[in-house]
Amino acid sequence: MAVLLITSCVNTKITNYYGTPRLIENSGILILPTKGIAGYWSQQLYEQTKAQFKDTEARLFYLPEEEYNLIKAGISKDMLDHLTLSDTITLAEISEHLGVRYIIGAQVNNLQQGANYGVYTENDLNQYNSPYNTDNESNKADVLFDIYHVNSRSIEAKFLVHTSINPLIIQEDEGSESRVNVTDQMTALYDAYKKAFSMIKKGMVAAK
Repeated sequence: MAVLLITSCVNTKITNYYGTPRLIENSGILILPTKGIAGYWSQQLYEQTKAQFKDTEARLFYLPEEEYNLIKAGISKDMLDHLTLSDTITLAEISEHLGVRYIIGAQVNNLQQGANYGVYTENDLNQYNSPYNTDNESNKADVLFDIYHVNSRSIEAKFLVHTSINPLIIQEDEGSESRVNVTDQMTALYDAYKKAFSMIKKGMVAAK
């Protein structure tokens, strides 16, 4: 299984809509829950990111973990539950209490679960048999990221990360083939999220 996972083809593409992440390395960064997935999975993505940044000077915060203290500080739970990056006044209050400079939001735009295994004859693979030539065994994830700068009260960078994990293709006799993919859509999501924060981490600049 490990060999199949390694030989599966992972493709990730990052599309910048505007701006380039250039976070000051010793800053506080608040990560909002990822929209479009269950809270448990969002928490796991944050834990992955926290591990990625453990060797940096950045201070990471996750909104659900700070909720109790923020409510005590006077910010309503309803406001926190429905917080968006357009709520500039509330974001300024949160930033003041937590000491963060940046707030990062993520939205899952697409998750595609492929089959684990498929067998195709030579006729199936004919270019005119489109149902057989689609990515039936591929797992895909599209995640949109916004980086909000508290001081300017604006989104300074927006980009989309697309990850596709394609199957291992095994050529069989008489022109047929088997396709095997032991990953799932969440594997693609984790990879997309990790690649996004790897780019953010790589682009961090030293404090002046």
